[in-house]
Amino acid sequence: MAERFEWVADVARGEWLRSVEVESWGSILSIVPRGFEAYARVFHPVERDRPCATKTWRGVTELTYFAGGADIAGSLETERAAWAQVAESFATTMHAEAQYARLVRRDDGDADSVLSPDGWRYGPTSPGCLDAVSLAAASAVLARHTSTPDAGIAAIWEGWGGLVSSAGFASLTLAGSDGLPASSGLEPEPGSGLLAREVASGPRFDLHGGTGRHYVLFEVGANDLADAAWPRRAPWVREVMWPQSPSILWPDDHSWVLATEIDFDSTLVAGTTALIRELVRTPGLEVLPLRTDADLTWDGDGINRPG
Repeated sequence: MAERFEWVADVARGEWLRSVEVESWGSILSIVPRGFEAYARVFHPVERDRPCATKTWRGVTELTYFAGGADIAGSLETERAAWAQVAESFATTMHAEAQYARLVRRDDGDADSVLSPDGWRYGPTSPGCLDAVSLAAASAVLARHTSTPDAGIAAIWEGWGGLVSSAGFASLTLAGSDGLPASSGLEPEPGSGLLAREVASGPRFDLHGGTGRHYVLFEVGANDLADAAWPRRAPWVREVMWPQSPSILWPDDHSWVLATEIDFDSTLVAGTTALIRELVRTPGLEVLPLRTDADLTWDGDGINRPG
């Protein structure tokens, strides 16, 4: 058996997903393939905070609240929040096709540091990344719905900064005479980033030609990611506190697919009806069943506006 988290040069392992390319780009079935019994959407949680003293940001500014050198972290109540909690704070309607910016009543799409009527301040979502806690919880369920829980593939988008080269990742290890990072003016070479040169220069599994969806493959089973310590083992993770989740994950028996499209702030799962039902019931996850003709695009037909 292959070593866990080992690089996979055989990109043909992903060919079974090729059918997504014939679907309309951006549709559900262009992210996860058709033919499964059921589909679902896993919503990426957000962070929210409010002052411990007042329990609301209403009528309070950071300038005055933190005046006098107050302990910022200690004086704030901070927690993860589900999208349903967001909808409750803003008196909007949560549903399977919801758009986060519209839940917080920001039709301009800017949903960072939004203050709700009930006093919470909400942070943005995490496009392209399912947090490590949620991924571990989902993976524990996924492992029970495959005959190969210890064997599968994690596909990682090559475009994350600093992964295949140092491009997109700031480093102050080499300085010029002016004290600023030295630069040759050339594009950093593959292998100057987090991944070894062999991996960084190796073959890619490509989907949707022309869209830049090029992935590096690794041997990863659902059981590997169900372990909360998975970020310490994953070769594509630089900071274990903020680990990047796989872009696509599937077991060797192809019984399900989990996909986090790089521009989406939610994750899609395709599998059996039993799998989807269990995911929906799993504590710590916010999951809703999804129709394959659902519209998750921002410029949809209006159904994603607050209810």
